[in-house]
Amino acid sequence: MAVISQDDYREIAVAYGNARTQVLGAKQFLFDAVYTIVLLDQVQPEVDLLSVFWDTYNINLDTLQAPTLLLSAVRSINQHVLREGGFADIDTYLEDGAGILVPQTWADLCDAGGFPIAAGNIE
Repeated sequence: MAVISQDDYREIAVAYGNARTQVLGAKQFLFDAVYTIVLLDQVQPEVDLLSVFWDTYNINLDTLQAPTLLLSAVRSINQHVLREGGFADIDTYLEDGAGILVPQTWADLCDAGGFPIAAGNIE
């Protein structure tokens, strides 16, 4: 089996980086909803809305901030690169040939998955 091309790896890195950015942005939307409720003047928000929306925000905050749901895929592609490409680490792979740079969000996911990427290989 051959190792995934750097172009394909970068495309996947960008897609996952964008997905991570969107997930992290979702917490702001939930907070915006809570804030809108706080500003309501037609009803008493704390009576029937605020606590439910605040609890929902807090419950989802942990899920949205933790990259756990993405890490199995991140580990899988990086293990593939090391196994099939015979590279000592991900940095060596990224620097091979023409070399590629990956988004910071992808590098953060890789780091969380146990595959740190040097700053010189990050956009």
